Formats: sequence, structure tokens, C-alpha cells
Amino acid sequence: MEEEREPYPAPGCEDGRIRILTVLEEETHGLSISDISRKIDLNRNSVAKYLNMLVIAGRVEMQVVGSARVYRLAHRLPVSAIFPFLPDAAVTIGSDFRVRRANAHFCNLFDLDETAVAGSDVSKASCAILRLLGTSDRLGEAMRGERDDQNTWHLLEGEGCAYFVWTVPVVFEDQDYGAVAVIRPV
Repeated sequence: MEEEREPYPAPGCEDGRIRILTVLEEETHGLSISDISRKIDLNRNSVAKYLNMLVIAGRVEMQVVGSARVYRLAHRLPVSAIFPFLPDAAVTIGSDFRVRRANAHFCNLFDLDETAVAGSDVSKASCAILRLLGTSDRLGEAMRGERDDQNTWHLLEGEGCAYFVWTVPVVFEDQDYGAVAVIRPV
């Protein structure tokens, strides 16, 4: 009778991911799977597997350029890691520019029900701040994964309201890209 064995993690698994992250740190414009494979001397299939894990974890972003996939370090945080702890009004917006979630502070500040806000298109929302966000350059930059390296608050005003807004690019658990907008009254 053959004995069943527990599966063991592949040797050097963590080391492969660390080596990939290290090489991507040095290459700001990104690299293809083949380029990474050559630079860290690891076979292409292993590199592809580790990159897939890193993309799912939100640590690496993939962009299709012609027939190649180019990978670079992600400037996004997994939203689930920070959203529940935000002390200010905040809303998450998916790549389709629809509200994914609004925290309790946001709902209280704008006298809204979270279920009424979730799923709404920011450009057509009943809430003025969401409409303003939909036309904001800062939200567009965050959606493209561009991060404000100075982490500054920006004044967003119009439609009879004014707020300070801070936007940050994020990645959601379902691998969709988007942004979190944190909002403070002026």
C-alpha cells in the first residue's frame, strides 16, 4: 500500500518571488517574463508562475505592450488592508468608475445609505462629491496607477461644495484596479 504524503512547498519559492521583486525594483519601466528570467537565472515557467502570484497579491502590475506582457512593481495597496481603518470619509471606486464601497464616515457625512451608493457611476451619482470626483484629474491619475509621491490633499470644489480629497491607487481582491478617495470637509 502506497503511503500518502503531504505536499511540500516548492524549494526556493519565496526566494524566487523576492528575486523578481528585487529586479523589478531596479527596472522602473518594467520587464518581460523572458527579461526577468535571464536577469535572475530562473526558468521562464517558474518566473511566469511567481509573477502570476505577485499580480494576484497586488505587488506587481502587468501591462500588455504589443505581443509582450510587461511587468513592473505595483504602486497599489490591497484595499482590504486599509479601508476599515480609515478615520475619514472614504469611498472605493473600481476601474469602471463605479463606487464599490463607501465607509460609514462617508455615508454619515453625506447622509447616504451604503447600499444606495454602491454600484453607482461616479459621473451620474446623486452625491455632488462623487460627481466632482468623476471629473477630477487626481482620480484619473490614481486609476492609471499613478501615485502622488508627496501624499498631498487636493482641494475639490464645485456644485456648491468644497472638500479636501486624497486619492490613492489600489488593487481589489478580485484583481480589479481602482482607487480610494479619502474626503475631508474644508
